Amino acid sequence: MSDKFTIQLAPNGGRFECGPEQTILDAAMAAGYWLPHSCRAGSCNSCHLPLQAGSVRHAAPPPDGTPVADGECRTCLGYALCNLTLEAPNVPKEPGQRIVTTGAKVVEVERPSHDVVVIKLQVPAQSGFAFQAGQYASVLMKDGAKRSYSMANAPNEDGIVEWHVRRMEGGRFSTHAYDKLKAGAMLRIEGPFGTFLLQPGDAPVVLLASGTGYAPIASLLKTHGPELARRKAVLYWGGRTWADLYAVDSIESWEAEYPGVRIVPVLSEAGPEWAGRTGFVHAAVLADLPDLSAYEVYACGNPLMIDAARASFTAEAGLPPERFFADAFVVNH
Repeated sequence: MSDKFTIQLAPNGGRFECGPEQTILDAAMAAGYWLPHSCRAGSCNSCHLPLQAGSVRHAAPPPDGTPVADGECRTCLGYALCNLTLEAPNVPKEPGQRIVTTGAKVVEVERPSHDVVVIKLQVPAQSGFAFQAGQYASVLMKDGAKRSYSMANAPNEDGIVEWHVRRMEGGRFSTHAYDKLKAGAMLRIEGPFGTFLLQPGDAPVVLLASGTGYAPIASLLKTHGPELARRKAVLYWGGRTWADLYAVDSIESWEAEYPGVRIVPVLSEAGPEWAGRTGFVHAAVLADLPDLSAYEVYACGNPLMIDAARASFTAEAGLPPERFFADAFVVNH
């Protein structure tokens, strides 16, 4: 008798096996099925799927996690108790992308601001590592700890991965990366993960970022620039001061790099010399676009910003909840 359960995905018919001590999300990704997910830690709610049949147990969520509604499965913290059927209409029948663990060589390190380091890695061609714009990968430390960072470049055949890492005091990886990391160092990485992908369609697009939440949005811009321009995309990027918008020399030069896409910087602690937008970045979106019913929103960064944006955009501006796509950062030290 098998000690594994069968997980079926409706309505398209995908299926995979899951051990009793394996999360449903981990088992799905190991089999090449990309269920919706972002943080993989129970905070973002991106991985909740309707449970059509069977029963699950859930590990305790983090303090900032929300309870799981009846009839739903939080796949990142969910363990099968029997065979299951999950409703996942956007997951195809055939498996696709798989997780790869590989060595990666640091080929370039830049520090564009007082607390952000841009790291470029070279992944071996034979590793099989390949990502889609908007996804992330984890750096594996010697004691088994992991820290995750979004790719900020476009997918490419050269095996180059670019990360934007904000230095956090006491951070296990970020302080080392900012203070000491040099070209030539070797890292071990795992990925790709995440389903923060540009959806096909014609809806106008709002891109929303705080801090280094710009990284996956930069990947979307570099990969889908003409498509985002066609859909009249606008990037609202929030920071405390202008220096936090580390990839923008000027609004004009940024918009020249991404023709047809506008950028709206929003600073929460701007000095008197700043003549642009101030306050919370999601509030600037609401002020400009009080009716978001026809839009898609792609938001990445601080989880508090993500939650505030999701709540206000859906409740106050009519954004359909299924058109709010988010990649909420998990703060790890």
